[in-house]
Amino acid sequence: MEEEENEVSIFQLFTRESMFAIEQRIAEEKANRKAEREAAEEGEEEEPQREEDELKPDEQLEIGKKLPTYMQNDFPRELMGKPIEDFDDYYANKLSFAVVARDWTIFRFSATKALYILTPFNPLRRISICILTHPCFNLCVILTIIVNCVFMAMNGSFPTMEKIFTVIYTIEAIVKILSRGYIMTDFTYLRDPWNWLDFSVISLAYITIFVELGNLSALRTFRVLRALKTVAVIPGLKTIVGALLEAVRRLRDVMILTVFMLSIFALIGMQMYMGALRSKCVLNTDNPNMTDEEYFDHIWDRSNWYPQEQFSEPLLCGNSTGAGDCPDNFTCIPELHSNPNYNYTSFDHFGVALLCAFRLMTQDYWENLYMLVLRANGPWNCLYFIIVILLGSFYLVNLILAIVAMSYDEQQKQDKADEENEAIELAMNSPEPHMRTITVVVPPGMTRSPTGSNLSLPPYNGKDKETASIQSEKPSEDHAHHPTVKPSFSLPGSPFNSRGKKKPKLGSQNADRQPLVPPYLEIFLPFADESNAVTPSSDEMYNVDTLKKYLTNDHGRRSLASLGMRNDGRPSSRRNSVASLLSRASHGSRRSQPSNKTPSKLEVLTRTMSKHKSQHLTPEVYVDRCKSDDGSQSDREGEKKSHPNSCRTPSVPDVDMKDVTVIRELLETASGHRGSFMSSDLGEPVIPLKDRLYLKFCSWTCCPCWVMFQKGIAWFILDAFVDLFITICILVNTAFMALDQYGMSKSLANTLTNGNYVFTAIFATEAFLKVIALGPVVYLKDRWNCFDGIIVFLSFLELALDGVSGLSVLRSFRLLRVFKLAKSWPTLNMLISIVAKTVGTLGNLTFVLGIVVFIFAVMGQQLFSNSYKDAYGENGTYAAEPYPRWNFDDFLHSFMIVFRVLCGEWIESMWGCRRVAGIHCIPFFLMTMVLGNLVVLNLFLACLLSAFGADSLQDSGTEDAEPNKLLEAIDRFKRFGAYVKVNIIVCVKVKMQRKSKPPILPVVSPSLSRVELNGKEPISDGPTPVIRNGKLEKTHEPPTPTATKPTADSATFSVKDMDKQSESSTRPASRATLKSHKDMDGSSSGSCSTLSEDAKERLNMVDAEGDPEINEVDVVFANYPDDCWCQIIRSRCPCCIRFENSDTGKKWWSLRCKAYAMVEHNYFESFIIIMILASSLALAIEDIYLPERPILKEILYYMDKVFTTVFIIEMFIKWVAFGYKKYFTDAWCWLDFVIVLISIVMLVAETMGIGEVGAFKAMRTLRALRPLRAISRWEGMRVVVNALIKAIPSIFNVLLVCLVFWLIFGIIGVQFFSGKFFKCVDAEENKVLPEEIPNKTMCLNTEGYKWINAAVNFDNVLNAYLALFQVATYKGWTIIMDDAIDITGDDKQPFRENSILYYLYFVFFIIFGSFFTLNLFIGVIIENFNQQKKKAGGSLELFMTEDQKKYYKAMKRMASKAPQKSIPRPEMKIAAIIFDITSNQMFDIGIMLVIMLNMVTMAMEHYKQTELFTNVLYYINLSFIIIFTIECLLKIIGLRQYYFKIPWNIFDFVVVVLSVLGIALSDAMEAFFVSPTLLRVVRVFRVGRVLRLVKSAKGIRTLLFSLAVSLPALFNIGLLLFLVMFIYATFGMNFFMHVKHTGGLDDCFNFETFGRSIILLFQMCTSAGWDGALAGLSNEEDCSDEEGNCGTYEMAVFYLVTYLVISFLVVVNMYIAVILENFSQATEDVQQGLTPDDFDMYYEKWEKFDPDATQFIALEKLSDFVDYLEEPLRLPKPNHFLLVKLDIAICEGDKCFCRDILDALTKNFLGTSDTGDIPADAGGPKENVEYKPISSTLMRQKEHYAARLIQKAYRAYRRRRGELGAPPMSYDEAMADTTPQEKTDIEKKGDENEDKIEKKEEETEVITPSEQKTVELGPDSDVVA
Repeated sequence: MEEEENEVSIFQLFTRESMFAIEQRIAEEKANRKAEREAAEEGEEEEPQREEDELKPDEQLEIGKKLPTYMQNDFPRELMGKPIEDFDDYYANKLSFAVVARDWTIFRFSATKALYILTPFNPLRRISICILTHPCFNLCVILTIIVNCVFMAMNGSFPTMEKIFTVIYTIEAIVKILSRGYIMTDFTYLRDPWNWLDFSVISLAYITIFVELGNLSALRTFRVLRALKTVAVIPGLKTIVGALLEAVRRLRDVMILTVFMLSIFALIGMQMYMGALRSKCVLNTDNPNMTDEEYFDHIWDRSNWYPQEQFSEPLLCGNSTGAGDCPDNFTCIPELHSNPNYNYTSFDHFGVALLCAFRLMTQDYWENLYMLVLRANGPWNCLYFIIVILLGSFYLVNLILAIVAMSYDEQQKQDKADEENEAIELAMNSPEPHMRTITVVVPPGMTRSPTGSNLSLPPYNGKDKETASIQSEKPSEDHAHHPTVKPSFSLPGSPFNSRGKKKPKLGSQNADRQPLVPPYLEIFLPFADESNAVTPSSDEMYNVDTLKKYLTNDHGRRSLASLGMRNDGRPSSRRNSVASLLSRASHGSRRSQPSNKTPSKLEVLTRTMSKHKSQHLTPEVYVDRCKSDDGSQSDREGEKKSHPNSCRTPSVPDVDMKDVTVIRELLETASGHRGSFMSSDLGEPVIPLKDRLYLKFCSWTCCPCWVMFQKGIAWFILDAFVDLFITICILVNTAFMALDQYGMSKSLANTLTNGNYVFTAIFATEAFLKVIALGPVVYLKDRWNCFDGIIVFLSFLELALDGVSGLSVLRSFRLLRVFKLAKSWPTLNMLISIVAKTVGTLGNLTFVLGIVVFIFAVMGQQLFSNSYKDAYGENGTYAAEPYPRWNFDDFLHSFMIVFRVLCGEWIESMWGCRRVAGIHCIPFFLMTMVLGNLVVLNLFLACLLSAFGADSLQDSGTEDAEPNKLLEAIDRFKRFGAYVKVNIIVCVKVKMQRKSKPPILPVVSPSLSRVELNGKEPISDGPTPVIRNGKLEKTHEPPTPTATKPTADSATFSVKDMDKQSESSTRPASRATLKSHKDMDGSSSGSCSTLSEDAKERLNMVDAEGDPEINEVDVVFANYPDDCWCQIIRSRCPCCIRFENSDTGKKWWSLRCKAYAMVEHNYFESFIIIMILASSLALAIEDIYLPERPILKEILYYMDKVFTTVFIIEMFIKWVAFGYKKYFTDAWCWLDFVIVLISIVMLVAETMGIGEVGAFKAMRTLRALRPLRAISRWEGMRVVVNALIKAIPSIFNVLLVCLVFWLIFGIIGVQFFSGKFFKCVDAEENKVLPEEIPNKTMCLNTEGYKWINAAVNFDNVLNAYLALFQVATYKGWTIIMDDAIDITGDDKQPFRENSILYYLYFVFFIIFGSFFTLNLFIGVIIENFNQQKKKAGGSLELFMTEDQKKYYKAMKRMASKAPQKSIPRPEMKIAAIIFDITSNQMFDIGIMLVIMLNMVTMAMEHYKQTELFTNVLYYINLSFIIIFTIECLLKIIGLRQYYFKIPWNIFDFVVVVLSVLGIALSDAMEAFFVSPTLLRVVRVFRVGRVLRLVKSAKGIRTLLFSLAVSLPALFNIGLLLFLVMFIYATFGMNFFMHVKHTGGLDDCFNFETFGRSIILLFQMCTSAGWDGALAGLSNEEDCSDEEGNCGTYEMAVFYLVTYLVISFLVVVNMYIAVILENFSQATEDVQQGLTPDDFDMYYEKWEKFDPDATQFIALEKLSDFVDYLEEPLRLPKPNHFLLVKLDIAICEGDKCFCRDILDALTKNFLGTSDTGDIPADAGGPKENVEYKPISSTLMRQKEHYAARLIQKAYRAYRRRRGELGAPPMSYDEAMADTTPQEKTDIEKKGDENEDKIEKKEEETEVITPSEQKTVELGPDSDVVA
């Protein structure tokens, strides 16, 4: 013991002796190494294995980390900030020393001379080390950087400040270099990458002083990155930055794939659209006799192009079919002048084409490019865009999201694991003093022990594991090894958890449990850990004698009995601990209130203590969280109070309850005022001031009258109905606020104001009464109450400051009341909690995002601000044009540009930037886009998705034990309703049946448990279904409350009512009842089958907890129809049964059977599908040109009648076949019925001649729903739709929450902007300058001017919603923002950028309204996907461990593969040589290089290239075609007919044939004038060759594999999307066919024909350009009603918004969900198990060893074979012992079976030995090969070993018998002269030599064991057996 106390601390000052010791150790190590090397060279001994003992640096003691807590206690304070010997063993023999700073940060320095001059003991270096390690130093540097950033963001230059900053940075660098050294050794200045950044910045600063470098100063902005450096200390941020870096690393493959796919799209675009976007509409000339030069000048003159304004874009047109037309008197001239968008949008060379492809991928303003290409080249080119959007955009962008999300997930897991390890370390490393006395502080009132000293237990011996105590945080000074310990009142932990485990892991389930029962109760209590443990109630407690002795006092039995009840009179829950019962008795005043989940002081204390306590000595401390989850305050306090009686000394008498209180008070103050009572030996409690004040002012329990009054108030205010009333008030108040609008009447304004006063009064009263009822402390402990209080305060503040201008913002705080709904609306609550959960992470993320935005904004400002000023200045290039709004002039503007890029809009700002600053803008914008949008923003999404785990969905429900009062109130209404209903029914029944028998229970209709014949409805749970007549019926059971699970069915009684009637009794109903049930069930086909009692027993046992079990039931459906009517009608109406048994009835039955057979027939279904498709097609043909084609119109008219008739007949046949009940209980049949009904109504209307009436016309459009009927008949689509339908409730919930979030922003918007978007325009709709016309009155009084409102405005809440929807989808949002930042006041002209800070309103809205809420859609859909997957999980996999699942999957994959015969080498000599060449790897590599070169030459093409360049490229291309043709021919010769068995070869062959055709046809086509577009398409085929590159890249193959896996699902979703588009296209044609072309509508994009509608809708399914379409469709002014070309605003808004929500938010997000899902699946396969690629590799290699595909190889080849494989299956040589261990079966003829080897290698790779319940045939059949195992590698090794033993024994035996023959003569001669002693020695040596030789032989025979992770077996070791 003394030794331990005198043990030397690991922290020692670093002195010259330490230095000398290190040098000595280094020298020793060098000498040792040298000796080892020499020994190894001489071959005396083998090279020792150094791997195991090679040290690694301790991760917890890395530079920059804090010193671990368990070390901080031992660290001597006087050594802080001084050089000490390195305490990490890894650095023991490295020349380094450490310094622990005052904030516990670890620094490490090199002990060599800094700058070759300063030793570690040099005073100058010591001082600089002292400065460097001081926390203030780092703080100063960070502050300097922040200040510097602020100065950078300001406008103007500050030369003096720049110099000051440079000086500060220089000083910092000098301090670092002096203390660390420069670069030569470890830990020096330039070895830290952060310092490179600093160094380059400082060097640049000095260079720029002397040399003018211009814009390079922007590099200084990168210093902002240093802020990240210090943040590495914040744990959450570490996760984020780690995930970011990890994501960037992982994105490598995706980046390669992206560039590759974009290049292909760019090449295709170049081949098809080079030079195609230059056509213009040119004014026709009046002069027919122009010369060529004049004509040339005419068409090149800008003023002759349409439109003729100077600054507008010229209209693009095309001469192909369907392309854009020119207006009258204009002609379309191709390839004229420049491209659109300042000549930046084109496919003229590879660079711009790549940029266009990237723009399509990021979907930024892509509608513009789409419209241009379609206008110039015709509508069929939309196919190119569909492919690029679906594959490029949806797939690649979401692949990036998937990878970022995965790396974030892994990073989180990694962090959790690190924390756990740290906790375990902490437990392991805590010091263990041997003896400890537990001292108890005795409060007054308890009698002291006779000695008068502290009561002390015998020294603790570590056996009483269950009795636990709480240890104080720091041992008091005088008892260094005897800390004072407070007793606790506790339940013992289960012995199964703690006994026998010396060191339980921290962080295991024991971590936060605390025993809650005194030790003397141990014998009587069940274990706290067991799920069925119930803490004894007060009565049971009273029976325990021990407790009687301790607890009998003046409170008497009454107090204990009352403990069983909570204060509100409800019985206490079984979770309540004894302690909380006691606490309630002593502190009745504290009402039970939901607490806000913050741990009590005691818990914090316990936790901190348990961290430091010695694991060996102190038993575990449990706070049983799961049990105390009630959340009620009294429970929490019960944990605070602890019982003083855990000390087992006989001298302790009875305890008064008051003492419990005192101890509790002490415990509460323990953390804050430990010194006040811990150090006082007498233990006199000193009640601190805080607690005295608390008792005086906050515990309102002064007089009994007051308490009665309190109770009365509480009874009223805490009632459920009051809650309901308040909720209704909140809703009405929100509605009142939403009624606020521009130009409302006086009376409405007064009503709203008065309403506000009323609501403020109501909420204030509620808050006031709650404070009285609960007391201020309890009131403030609930977060909701605090929230209410703040809102009430703000409302009063607003009323007080009503007159003050500029404070209208306070009104918007009233809106926060909406959030009070969260209390009773679980979804909102869940979403708020998800948002709150992510805010922690997002706080960090927002910080990173902020830094990224800041860096780019400052960089942009530094780089480009001057260019803008120069270009748009007085003498600038664009002086005549208005100054652009989006610029880099100052920080706010550049911040907005960067923020806009972050939202995904980069291209327009980039064009603006390129005009003034040239090509430098491209890398800047692309970097911002890739880093900001694709990486950081996706990380944002990843955080949200991870917070969206299933846990959050379930937790939010269970977290609050507080019942939902709103539901309680509604339940009261329901109960009242049910009560009334039941009473009425009973009265009626009693009256009716008074004369007859007693009343019986109401009937349960069989429709409760219906099952549909076509299997579209699941079978419900409950009693076994019995099938009769093809329908399911339930055997009726007595209705027990547990067993019945009611299904809502309007037609029948719900089972709940039955329960009510039977008074919830659990007694089985009488026999009569059961019999009556059976009677009612009785039908023509007999009664139900009866069940055995046993079965009934089983049926009644329903699993109350956990998910329902999935029972797989094989239901065999009958081949005849259901009964016509449902049970009730048949039982009530005897004539039905009479009819059934008559002749007519039987004929009717046979007719029904025939109809049934017909309906079920496949041909019937196919015919109906054809009719549906034909009718849909007919709808698509009815376009604007129909009136011009009378014959077609006539045909369609009659066809429509035919379709209607067919569908009506189908409906009647189904009625006959299925019966009404069956037909009308199927949702899909209802859909059919409604659609047919509409057709019938139309028919009737037409025959009566009122078909043209408006209402019926509108009804005609509903025919567009016909295609919906296809869904139920198309399996793939039905799956998707069913998944969607299941997701609808959660999607709807999220939609509602979105609307609530948006409502708040909408109301704020109305208050900010209503009525302020008006402006004055002239006759041509151009805005008049405010200098000219300042306000509304002047505008209206001036001739020709109009005062108009913006189309999208904030005049009322609905308009605000629309505006916010545009902002959230980033379409048309710049115009709205421009209007908002220009506002001046009511009826005043807007002035440019007058209120620029309103930008922030939109920034906040985008962050909360768009980033958060819109992404919740993705979250919800993915969550739904996962839940459905869980439900559909196979039953087999439920019963497997993770490893077994992996193995099972691998086996299933193996089964699908078998070894192929390798292609035989041809007989002919030449062919054989060619075969060898083509199958060589080098040949493939050569071809790959040629393909790459081909790609480069294709990329070199450009618009208007010279003749020479064209010819050179032509010949190069020709040579490539020749090379590929030769390769193809060689392979065909070498591989013969086998060539076409390999898919890649077929692909190559097709590409070669097309290339040859292309060259041949291009000349022919020129001769025959074929359209050049076809020629272009043929050229595109050349790009196909590039795709062959995929074959070689493995990472990319994984990504493409995940795409291939998702294709079927994506195809289904694509179909659904097309269906939605089809229906909307037909609606669009019906509603908007004649609308005038304005806004986003023109002659190519409109709703006049079906094709154009689809083209427009496809563009809008990504939300692109919908603002333009809305402007066009809602145009009600610029049109005439006579022509009927006006739009309707309401219709347009409804049509577009619903389409966007369905397509953009739901269907497209399903697409995303599928990609994420499949990608994570594919990567999981790659990471965990074996991929199909690995199996392919195995069989590829197998072919070399087994050319005839016998599936066997010889045993001697086995070692070579497994060595020849590639990772992960390879076993490198020496692998003999591994093969032995794998125990591979050996078949006849010493051969091994192919699948056995693969199986063994798979097991070895997955590390599974036990395969468990995996079916034996999972790996596929072995019947087809002769498989006769005779041994195995392990058996063989045992046999060899046994044989050797026998041989050795036999030799020894013969030698002893002397049978080994005489030795050679010379030997005898040598032996002649020796003494007998020497003879025996020599013989011994001889024997040893023989043994050695034998050993050597065996070793050559048996390869030495490898260094694998296996048991090493010596050839002669006994372990083998």
